[in-house]
Amino acid sequence: MEGSCPAACNVATSCPGPGASAMFFTTLISSLLQSERELADSHIYPTDASNFMFDEYDFIVVGAGTAGSVIASRISEVPQWKVLVIEAGGDPPFLSNIPAIFFALLKTEVDWQYHTEPHDGFCQGFVGKRCFLPRGKALGGTSSINGMLYFRGVTGDFDNWATAGNKGWSDKEVLEFFKKSEDFKFEGDGDNSGPDYHGAGGPLKVQRLQTLDLAVKLAEGLKEAGYKELNDVIGPDQHGFGHLHATITNGTRCSSAKAFLAGTRDRKNLHVVKNSQVTKIIIDHESKEVKGVEFVLADGRIRSVKVRKEVIVSAGTVNSPQVLMLSGIGPKRHHLTDVGIETIKDLKVGENFHDHFLFLATLSHLLDDSYEYLTRRTGRFTTYFGTSVVSYFKTKLEPEDQRPDMMLVFLSILANDTSTVDLLEDKLDLEHESADSIKEMIKEGDAFFILPMILRTKSRGRVLLSSADPLAHPKIYPEYLSDSRDLETMLEGIRTGIELMETDIMKQYGAKKQKLFVKSCEDLEYDSREYWECMLRNVGGSFFHPVGTCKMGPRTDSEAVVDPELKVHGLKGIRVADASVMPVTVSSPPYATVVMIGEKAADMIKREWL
Repeated sequence: MEGSCPAACNVATSCPGPGASAMFFTTLISSLLQSERELADSHIYPTDASNFMFDEYDFIVVGAGTAGSVIASRISEVPQWKVLVIEAGGDPPFLSNIPAIFFALLKTEVDWQYHTEPHDGFCQGFVGKRCFLPRGKALGGTSSINGMLYFRGVTGDFDNWATAGNKGWSDKEVLEFFKKSEDFKFEGDGDNSGPDYHGAGGPLKVQRLQTLDLAVKLAEGLKEAGYKELNDVIGPDQHGFGHLHATITNGTRCSSAKAFLAGTRDRKNLHVVKNSQVTKIIIDHESKEVKGVEFVLADGRIRSVKVRKEVIVSAGTVNSPQVLMLSGIGPKRHHLTDVGIETIKDLKVGENFHDHFLFLATLSHLLDDSYEYLTRRTGRFTTYFGTSVVSYFKTKLEPEDQRPDMMLVFLSILANDTSTVDLLEDKLDLEHESADSIKEMIKEGDAFFILPMILRTKSRGRVLLSSADPLAHPKIYPEYLSDSRDLETMLEGIRTGIELMETDIMKQYGAKKQKLFVKSCEDLEYDSREYWECMLRNVGGSFFHPVGTCKMGPRTDSEAVVDPELKVHGLKGIRVADASVMPVTVSSPPYATVVMIGEKAADMIKREWL
């Protein structure tokens, strides 16, 4: 039986007063009271097996992250299979349970703390001209530090994968694997799409976030702007706006680690080695068959373990290509030879990097007295963005594809809450002058960001090794906005956000445009195309959703690294299963899709070997 996120008693979480400290205190205390079991998180996960490993396993899973946790749990349900999981991090910290402070986990020991390489065309307004790109380094991977948003893309996303030659990955075919994981609890005044779209009884707890007052105001403005209200953003239609779903249960995070590994502690056939990093997959050069893995333990010892059946690489969009390239799987002429690694299989590993591009600088005020009272004195701060509403829309570009291609996300900051601005400055590496301009604005009242996010970026980057040193961070070249279509889509998204601010409803609540200070854009005419392009290249960046670096595709696809069964082309006994295999990103935050990939991978493994 798989694990699941623990249920807990229901505790009210109303806010006693204004300010970030009150929000933090109330949320912290409420979360502590949820369940005494939550205080003993380290005791719900498998014990570190560093000192009692076998010499050989049937399966080795590289990474206990979002997908790796799923795969490890599912394949170890077969009692005769010995399964080893090697994770670079340890158990998630207790504070990761608290949804409202997830941002504080960034740049800590549970984050790889990656940055993009400097570039003159993007990330100009961040320290060192580099965008921060957090990735989870703990059981559960990024699901232990992310924003917990649960979306499944939009209708047609997976049909697009299947049309490209990925048999078995259509919308209809992947739905069962979404539902298999899910235990959906609907909260709110509307309805949901029912059992045709939602699962019940799975290990991953999913619920709709409670509607707070700002969300009500935004909903009124979106209706005035012509958007229809969706009863379920992961139902059959995503053209409009609706309320967020998240992997939260009774006020606490439900990560992949909690959902899938917490119930496996007593399995004798599952070993989890923590704080250990895989340095190489051992491959026979003649037969091209995988024989095992080599890794470094927390104490610095080097170990190697044999594998009988398969190695499954689930280290994520940055680390999976790193592991493959260190093992001799990657672009020979254009990279591996340059760093001194012998090529075993020449594949385009590390290419096809793409990400959801987000713009940070569409700002507004809300000064209505009733709004201020309600947002400060009521509400559950599991609604960590300050609003539970999200909006999809279709721009005028590519009229032949009617899927939504933009999303509006909303973030609120309370008046005089300079500590939140300091947190944003620190975690995002925002330039100090830009952060100060936000602080000036919130002296006058509450503020909120309307954040346009492009859903299907055309720009493609790459991940490369910095050297043959397996412990060195790889280099990330995202190439944001290198395709002019992304720039045009973002400019239309900004204009749509401004139109929302200018609706009569939003004006009634005191909404008005505010200018974020960015030095290099100050001499340009405000609200001109040139101004917004400058701002995009300065304070546009990642929404932390990188995918695609071990692209899935048929043998006829020259860019593909894995086939539709997730097996690495031209090798025996190795699969990749995580966000890196996505040929094209989904039109939403990808967490749920990565869980689905883990479920489908485990199912394919069982079908082949049982």
